[in-house]
Amino acid sequence: MDVDEILRSLNKYGRYQVFQLVYNFFCLPILTYPVVIYVFIGYVPDFKCKVPTEYINKNYDPEGIQNVTVTQHQCDVIIESNRSGDVIQKTLPCNHGYEYFGPETTASEWNLVCSSESLGSMTTTVAVIGQLVGSGVFPSLADKYGRLVVTYTNAIALVICYILAAIVPWFSAFVILRFLLGAFGQGVGLSLATLALELFPAESRGFVVFLGSICWSLSISSISLVGFLLRHVSWRYTMLTAGLIGAHTLASRWILQESPRWLMANGRYDDVREWIKQAAKWNKKDISNILVDLDLVTARSELQVIVNTEHSDDENEAREKNSKEAEEGARLVGDRTDSKDVQPGSLDKTLVQEESLSVLDIFRHRHILLTSLIVWIVWFVNGLTYYGLFLTSGTMTGNMYLNFFLNGVVEIPSIFFYMFTINRYGRKITCIIFHAIAGVCLCASAVLLYLGDSPVMEALALALSFAGKFGISGSFATIFLYTPEIYPTNLRAIGMGLASLASRIAAMISPYAGLLGTYIQWGPGVVFGTLSVLVTILFLWLPETTGKELPNTLDDVKHFYVIKQKKNKS
Repeated sequence: MDVDEILRSLNKYGRYQVFQLVYNFFCLPILTYPVVIYVFIGYVPDFKCKVPTEYINKNYDPEGIQNVTVTQHQCDVIIESNRSGDVIQKTLPCNHGYEYFGPETTASEWNLVCSSESLGSMTTTVAVIGQLVGSGVFPSLADKYGRLVVTYTNAIALVICYILAAIVPWFSAFVILRFLLGAFGQGVGLSLATLALELFPAESRGFVVFLGSICWSLSISSISLVGFLLRHVSWRYTMLTAGLIGAHTLASRWILQESPRWLMANGRYDDVREWIKQAAKWNKKDISNILVDLDLVTARSELQVIVNTEHSDDENEAREKNSKEAEEGARLVGDRTDSKDVQPGSLDKTLVQEESLSVLDIFRHRHILLTSLIVWIVWFVNGLTYYGLFLTSGTMTGNMYLNFFLNGVVEIPSIFFYMFTINRYGRKITCIIFHAIAGVCLCASAVLLYLGDSPVMEALALALSFAGKFGISGSFATIFLYTPEIYPTNLRAIGMGLASLASRIAAMISPYAGLLGTYIQWGPGVVFGTLSVLVTILFLWLPETTGKELPNTLDDVKHFYVIKQKKNKS
């Protein structure tokens, strides 16, 4: 039974589906925070070494002459003493801790500064590792036990982890909780995305992804407002508020409904019937024909169960039944062949067994491997630049809250530009345009920061950085669409998984871009811009997939590359 036809009959944009989708998007903020929240809870405030007066008096001025000069820097102390005209200067580490100025952050609470500053960035890397683990574990659970149960159980765990992270007094416990936030956030996010896509027929899913991308951009930007409103209090209030914002997801068990596709695929026809009735009530649709068709599907399923049961009880009777079923199947195939105008002796493609492929086939075939390597590099650069620009917003000139907000909302124009160009000019050209914008703008921003520190130069550099974020966001959307189109059917999921893995590895590295920006303000721009320019050049070796049928077999892929080579020669 075609679920798409059921959804169309119920009105594909009916009130029931729209309500489910709106609440689905309303859950997004809590999913976007686990990685980027560290910008507002972990930044390093102004500080200097603490040097107790009694320590100086005891070690450098025991006679109380007070001829000692103490210069306190951030990571060391310079002590000058003058005894009988003999000046002695010593540089000491911050053995007595630090003095901080401003509200408490994780850096000031656990002294994540100087030689320990990298530990702060490490917590964000751990959160990304959690996302990687979550994306590997929870999708399979969602396929086995349902999208809804994975959604609300992970939502409960996610809110609890936010609250615990806001109150734990130990840094090690905080790191573990950041890992869990990343993992459970992926569990909720992937399940919600699947629920949203499976709620609409095929022709509507592109529009759903378009709306979802806009809501993602607004959601990730909203953390800057939370951080701004709580900028004068401890970081713990920001973490707690982030969890409370998503507390409503605890009710997702009763607000959201299980995917009708998953219910149908798992033979839960009674639940499908209830889902259809509820949707029809909301949308004010007549469902009598749909229920009749569903009853036929249910009857056939029950008949199959009976046949299987009798097969285990009586082998001889089962053979006879199987023989009759085979004859009936042959007749049905003949009918289907006639209905599709298949010539005698030809094969119906729906009856051909798909070839069995593994990840090793990517490495066995030169064309697929070369394309895959370039695509993985693109995903790596996109992941590094996308998260790196967010995480370095605190080191940019100007207000870090405004910078972060603009870094988020600048994705919205890129989404509209993507929709305008993706089919008109093709995937390849669109991605080249986006990466060229990112590369040129980020390199130019770095050059301006290096050449001068005037307000005009800094403002122009900041504007170019936002333009670079526009480019990398659009490229991310394009490469997400392009990647599945270069693999045959039985390698498509593997190819997407390896590409996503490359992006996650880059995201693990991206927190250290903020650390680089602390010491060399123009450094991250040089790295991101140079890599984006490199990717722009590499894209010239990739094939165009716009308007091409998705390859089903390795032969289809090889044929595709043969055509491409002939065009290049001509």
